[in-house]
Amino acid sequence: MKHFNLLLSFLLIISIVPAIAQQQPYTIKGSIDTSLKISTIYFGQGSFVSNQAPQIKKVPVQNGQFIITGNIPEPSPGFLSLAENLKPKDPSEFKQFVLDKGNISIVVKGKLATAAISGSKANDEVVKYTAGQSPYMAKLSALNEAAERQSQMGVPLDTIIKMYSPSLKEAGKELIAYQMNYIEKNPSAFISALMLPEVTRTTNNFFEAEASFNKLDATVRLSPTGKAIIDYITKEKKTSVGAFAPEFAAADTAGKVVALSSLKGKYILLDFWAAWCGPCRQENPNVVRAFQKYKDKGFTVLGVSLDRDRKDWLKGLRDDKLTWTHVSELKHFQSPTAVLYGINSIPRNFLLDPTGKIIARDLRGPDLIEKLEEVFREQTTRNKE
Repeated sequence: MKHFNLLLSFLLIISIVPAIAQQQPYTIKGSIDTSLKISTIYFGQGSFVSNQAPQIKKVPVQNGQFIITGNIPEPSPGFLSLAENLKPKDPSEFKQFVLDKGNISIVVKGKLATAAISGSKANDEVVKYTAGQSPYMAKLSALNEAAERQSQMGVPLDTIIKMYSPSLKEAGKELIAYQMNYIEKNPSAFISALMLPEVTRTTNNFFEAEASFNKLDATVRLSPTGKAIIDYITKEKKTSVGAFAPEFAAADTAGKVVALSSLKGKYILLDFWAAWCGPCRQENPNVVRAFQKYKDKGFTVLGVSLDRDRKDWLKGLRDDKLTWTHVSELKHFQSPTAVLYGINSIPRNFLLDPTGKIIARDLRGPDLIEKLEEVFREQTTRNKE
């Protein structure tokens, strides 16, 4: 169930909130083929709004039957395993599913991983969602595999990008369209809420996410997970695509205070980085190329360093030949500007249009130049009209 790992991924990006809700009972009745000679099974109950380790129960299996009872405040991650720590060496000895209130049946005729589960409405919704998503995921996988084969044959990266980037972007749009359509047509499905943060990480439009969330049924919106998701969406709206970038001012390398608004009138890449950040340093050549290509066309970069040491910051600027305006409060992730923008990892960036509105976020590798090509092409078209 690869889809289940996807569901859990949103825990990495939302704020954890206390899960206080009315508890609802569930009963799992399991049947295991006696020829498998399984006398003990381990059950884990997790939560979509807590990254704490699942509560694990040792469950006896007698004459091929087992029963598990408990309470949950909402649909929750469920785990069955033949290993006490829920981490068997053989992945076929592990089963993930979505636990729901009421009576659930689990039938194991062969491998535990292929057990049949019925009675869990939330799990049925996940299965339905995943089945519909499969063709889109398969298309993306095939394109990525084809690109990888080209790489193994020694084809230059730039050539591979030109060959596959348009198809990959189109396939990605098709996937997003499926996901958003599913959410819209299934407002009572718990999976619809779970997938919103995942979809929004691609679109970066938290205003659209809020509108979609508000169309969900009240039972989903008011669940502990629903409340965590809307808290996350509300927080991210401040720097969403479509929002005006929050104003700030910080000292540059000469100690002069530079305000973001002083650069208004140009396309601005607001680039959060640090000299100690390896991925940032790897990304810097891409930013340099973009700056050199578009600096005379109305584009600039404002670097915001999360360094602590001024010498390291200035050395990083020299070594990477970063010649645009840079500011830093030298306070790591406690920098007021980093806090203002909700920065908890780097590199992060925001592309602003000449009015100061955010039009893209987290552009990496060739995506930055591709986006700039798009906006300047559109600008040229508008100027001709």
